[in-house]
Amino acid sequence: MNGESRGSILVVDDDPFVLDSASLLLGSYGNSVVSSPNGREALSHFKEGTFDVVVTDIKMPSMSGIELLEQIRSLDPQVPVILMTAYADLDIAIDAVKKGAYDFIVKPYKPEQLIHSVEKAVKYNRLVRMETEYRRILEEFNQELETLVAERTMSLMALTVADRVRNPASTIGGTGKRLLEKEELPERAREGLKSIVDEAEKLDVIVRDFQEILKTRKSMFRYEDINAIVKNLLSLLVKEIEDRGISLEVCLTENPLRINAQKNLLRVAIFHVLRNAIEATPEGGTISVTTAGSDSRVTLTVSDTGRGIPEQDIPRIFDPFFSTKDHKFGMGLPLVRQIVTEHLGEITVESRMGTGTTFRMSFPARWMEKSTMGGKHP
Repeated sequence: MNGESRGSILVVDDDPFVLDSASLLLGSYGNSVVSSPNGREALSHFKEGTFDVVVTDIKMPSMSGIELLEQIRSLDPQVPVILMTAYADLDIAIDAVKKGAYDFIVKPYKPEQLIHSVEKAVKYNRLVRMETEYRRILEEFNQELETLVAERTMSLMALTVADRVRNPASTIGGTGKRLLEKEELPERAREGLKSIVDEAEKLDVIVRDFQEILKTRKSMFRYEDINAIVKNLLSLLVKEIEDRGISLEVCLTENPLRINAQKNLLRVAIFHVLRNAIEATPEGGTISVTTAGSDSRVTLTVSDTGRGIPEQDIPRIFDPFFSTKDHKFGMGLPLVRQIVTEHLGEITVESRMGTGTTFRMSFPARWMEKSTMGGKHP
């Protein structure tokens, strides 16, 4: 078993010999094994811990393997359950698979049969959970982007309405002032007109203030710590990185690196760069994430030891939907570049086939709180 196929296994059997031999066998392949002699105890272990796979006998006193299967599926339907059965129970096992069991093994079994079945089940569990987590992250980002788009749309609409209100208000106020300069107006008309001019001036002040608020909305850009954003995203991705057998090296500045940024957009950009690194890095490879600050720039660097990008393709990777035989970049990197550009930043790429790729995002120091810069720590 490699790093992706080792897991936490719950083994259940009322036969001490079968229980011990199966537990020792799975443990010898690097799995973390918890053994239980009956279904009720196994269910308690399952509720208290986290398991990638459950291996259980079918015929047991107090609670059968089928009953345990049903209980486990009600608690966590994603955990694969492998049933061990005798020939006489084969029909029961086949029926159990139809009810949701992942696999069944006929006793007596060969050691490699159990190892192979558990290995597949662990990988299956990881893939299912990975997909679930991706969907959750994608939904979160989509919601944030929708909120951002709605916020910007509402701001533009409000500015348009404000302009349309301000122009007539200015016209009314200006016309009223010119009329007031004429002495032949009756006193009653003069008082009414003066009231209109006063209200028009008040409306003009209100609209002007409203426009300034919209143009400098703090909800759009504010000081955000790049280090905090990176840490948050890595916490979402670290399990996948570990499951893929990839080493992660993180070296962030000791103090926060705050730049004037739209947090939701910046998270999307950094997430895409991290995802590209994960997809490109094979088992045994390394991903490095570093931040740095100077008097002129704030920089985030993401490097991987993946397959690399052909030299002739590097100038085009930011083109929408650009793809090659080995790479499909889609809209991810064009979106990243657009976001970085909106933050007055730059993104560069260095890559060598068979060695790896480095993405570097940098932002001007005029957008940075220089007092927050400090040394690095691992």
